[in-house]
Amino acid sequence: MNERVRKSVNSLTASEKNDFVNAVLTLKAEGKYNKYIAWHASAGGFQTPQGADRTAAHMCPAFLPWHREFLLRFERDLQSVNPSIMLPYWDWARDAMLRDPSQAPIWQPDFMGGNGNPRNDNLVEDGPFIGNRWITIDEEGRPAGGLRRDFGQDGLRLPTETQVRNALTIPVYDRPPYNMDSRNSFRNTLEGFPDGPQLHNLVHLWVGGQMGFVPIAPNDPVFFLHHANVDRIWAMWQDLYPTSPYLPQENGPYGQNYHDPMYPWNAQTPSDVNNYRALGYVYEASSISNSPKKTSSLSR
Repeated sequence: MNERVRKSVNSLTASEKNDFVNAVLTLKAEGKYNKYIAWHASAGGFQTPQGADRTAAHMCPAFLPWHREFLLRFERDLQSVNPSIMLPYWDWARDAMLRDPSQAPIWQPDFMGGNGNPRNDNLVEDGPFIGNRWITIDEEGRPAGGLRRDFGQDGLRLPTETQVRNALTIPVYDRPPYNMDSRNSFRNTLEGFPDGPQLHNLVHLWVGGQMGFVPIAPNDPVFFLHHANVDRIWAMWQDLYPTSPYLPQENGPYGQNYHDPMYPWNAQTPSDVNNYRALGYVYEASSISNSPKKTSSLSR
């Protein structure tokens, strides 16, 4: 299979940005976009097993493969509109180095649009995802007004490259109890629970608005760019530790083992998406040596 490249947002040409935005707006207009919000909300409330403090998609080992499958489905829907599109990633750790991350390329009017207006209920007022073209929905699928953001609320700051590098020094994918309390776990560290909020979780909170409420976070298109970066970091970890398997392989909580079906799709398992190259994509500038101390793709 030919490998196609998922580029950094900062590497996109004006034409590529325009194509991506138009494809997202097309999916929204055709009613296809909202299924991703519904899937995310549904999986976020599906406990594995019932009564556990982990769900099908969060606070669990399947967090990374579940979202990899989620991104693949979204990317393929985008490609049904424009076959040239590949999902870009938002390197938020790079933007964390800016004096004002809210002025990063991703937030310009030609792409994601900017912060919400604090004098207007934090509604986003610039960019393509405003007005009647972009009506959000709640957990029940009901219309819920416009897109909202509240960058850096309560003094929050984006995660740093040092934090990403530290996560990449953890050679074990996950550990019991396989939830938000797992320690020395790459998955849980990247998800952002130990001593949190960190990394993935912190980015959701930094953006705020719908992104800050995880069940309906895909209402904001930046969700997919954020999770592409999370997936990129997992891919880097997989390249660093090629003999470190997904855990648990078996005998873990049902819905979290390597060959367990992932809700709500049920035909896909973590094993189906473990090899990202076999899925037909690679990340721009994600080639790294086999030393956790050398993560050059994070510093380009």
